[in-house]
Amino acid sequence: MKYTKILLCTIAITFLGCSGFTKQNHFQDYPQTDKSSTEDNYYGTVIKDEYRHLEHLKDTAVVHWFKAQDAYAEKHLSVLQDQKRIASQIKGYHSEGRPSVSNIKYSDNGHAFFLKSEGNDQVKKLFYRQRESSIDVELFDPSTFQKDLIREYTISYVQPSWEGQYVLLSLSYNGIKGSELITIDVKNRKPLPEIITHAEPEYYLGVSWLPDSSGYLYLYIPELNPDDEAYMLNSSTVLYKLGEDPNKRHIVFSAESDQYITKEDIPIARVLSKNDKYIIGYKASSENYWSAYYTTIEDLETENMHWKPFYGTDEKIFADYGFFMEDAFVFVSGKHADNRTISSFGLKAEPPYQSKVLVPEKKDEVINVLNVANNALYFTTSRFGVEANLYEYKDNRETKLKLPYQAGAIDLYSSSKDSPNLYVNIDGWTTNYTRYIFSGGTFSLDPLSNNRTYPEFDNLIVKEIQVTSHDGVQVPLSIIYQSDIEFNGQTPTLIYAYGAYGESLTPYFSTIFLNWVKNGGVLAVPHIRGGGEKGDSWHEQGMKTTKPNSWKDLIACTEYLISNKFTSKEKTVLYSSSAGTVATGMAMVERPELYKVFIAEAPMLNPLRNEARSNNASNYLEYGTTKDSTECMGLIKMDPYVNLKPKSEYPAALVIAGYNDSRIDPWIPGKFAAKLQACSTSGLPVFLDVNYNVGHEGGDTFEETIATYSRMFAFAFWQTDHKIKD
Repeated sequence: MKYTKILLCTIAITFLGCSGFTKQNHFQDYPQTDKSSTEDNYYGTVIKDEYRHLEHLKDTAVVHWFKAQDAYAEKHLSVLQDQKRIASQIKGYHSEGRPSVSNIKYSDNGHAFFLKSEGNDQVKKLFYRQRESSIDVELFDPSTFQKDLIREYTISYVQPSWEGQYVLLSLSYNGIKGSELITIDVKNRKPLPEIITHAEPEYYLGVSWLPDSSGYLYLYIPELNPDDEAYMLNSSTVLYKLGEDPNKRHIVFSAESDQYITKEDIPIARVLSKNDKYIIGYKASSENYWSAYYTTIEDLETENMHWKPFYGTDEKIFADYGFFMEDAFVFVSGKHADNRTISSFGLKAEPPYQSKVLVPEKKDEVINVLNVANNALYFTTSRFGVEANLYEYKDNRETKLKLPYQAGAIDLYSSSKDSPNLYVNIDGWTTNYTRYIFSGGTFSLDPLSNNRTYPEFDNLIVKEIQVTSHDGVQVPLSIIYQSDIEFNGQTPTLIYAYGAYGESLTPYFSTIFLNWVKNGGVLAVPHIRGGGEKGDSWHEQGMKTTKPNSWKDLIACTEYLISNKFTSKEKTVLYSSSAGTVATGMAMVERPELYKVFIAEAPMLNPLRNEARSNNASNYLEYGTTKDSTECMGLIKMDPYVNLKPKSEYPAALVIAGYNDSRIDPWIPGKFAAKLQACSTSGLPVFLDVNYNVGHEGGDTFEETIATYSRMFAFAFWQTDHKIKD
């Protein structure tokens, strides 16, 4: 995107300060659009929607308005010199000599496959390292893929076969819906000629290799155009055999072949281990708990599927964390256990199966991740979302393992239950992500671990507290700041909240967010209801009709930061993305005087219209549905767009939309920005920044990611009148 300068500041060009131009409050000349007279009657409650016409993204006038808004935003943002300073600083953390390794996967025999970038690389390449070797072999550079199409592909998913003779890659570009799958022959270091389309393994539990690695299962999505009525319908898990015509799809699990599946369902089938007797099939949704079915490996090999019901959503079994162990199935369960248990049931009896609790629920520790390696179960727990522990369950005995250091978050990986090694990833707010191999009862540093040190962040302090919310509930709050901070209320504070889908904002090391702290800011992360930091009830207390708890928790945490002099009303910056913006948007709308800046990235700011979206999928399970009168009233109450009030002094706002976003249509941030511009009387800027080359996840390259956050931070520092050092 190109930037030019704000018209109202033309005279001040020669008098620019460190931010790029002087702060002023005269933003009123926004590109205009007509207002519509649309009204909807929801069970007697009439809602006016003056910007409904902006939902028609193919309308020429609407297209022109989006482009005009983007040009207006870029004209003003381009002169913020702090953008360049911040981008340069972040790039410096990742300078030459500090290679970046990610997406590490191992085959059962210990060979490693991973993505790596060095120096000025904009996209990561696929590398391979044999077991007990220190030599990295380049297998694939995405810049060489279909060069005649002039697309900047990135690798979005990696999955080696069981013994590592092949590795499957998913390639995507510009956030466009759908990926292209290719298979790399590791011995020859070349891709096989066949290209699979209509897939998105990065979103749907990936692909599963057949036990003999002769092919794999993947989710086939016939229609990926969000404007088509058949979008995301009739998807199916299909079997692809290497070397066959990609258009020859052997259906394994679908509405066409199975009585339990409808055309609206997302049917996912998985092979969990090459030695399993069974495969499992799921009906995926936006919830954590899915219904499941199973059949035998023999059925898959003969392509004569006989799926049987396994368990329903009422059993509250986590889809991501279940394993077949001989004739038993081991899983994480939330049934009758807010902090979850690890349980199992035998498969020889007929359903409904009687489960046996192996690891009971723990007080103040939520069981999160379960994995299997070397004939033992391993699981992680989290206390309030910020303190993680690792346990081993073997021979009917549970043991808490002593970690190399205190973890903020832990993730586990093994290639399959047959792997001799468990890979343990430890992360924290100020401690770099480190990867260990746990084998034979000891931890050893993974040679591929990204164990770089960052002396730039040595003087940072992390404070973990709990804040009393509106109803007396204690809300965890993480605060990261420099040791020399002065508690005088003059520090710009970035408040990053989410609180949706039961997802926890666990500690993670981010040079981007720590750059905010390094430049003199405070980073605050409220772990509000709607997330999963305190178990399943924490989620349930912040969804549908209980959603107000999410933004009231956020408001309480903001008030704490202000009253304790971390910041002030003139220095608060509220940020979130995607579903998290329901809570942040409502906090801003309900208490605009508490916030100086509001930043929303790929935001869900109009949940009342969720069911009108091209890809509403099963999101109604989180927000509610207009088809139910009680849930509909909850939707109206939680909708930031609907609740904006005319002639109100709202904070400065930067609303960021990806024009290729298929998960949150760009008209959602567009409508919100248009109404906010019309309603706000503060004179503070409201920018709609449209990126025409990205989807929901933001930029494909590291450069694009840096550019996005550099812009956010520069905008926030400008509006909070904060000067950063070179």
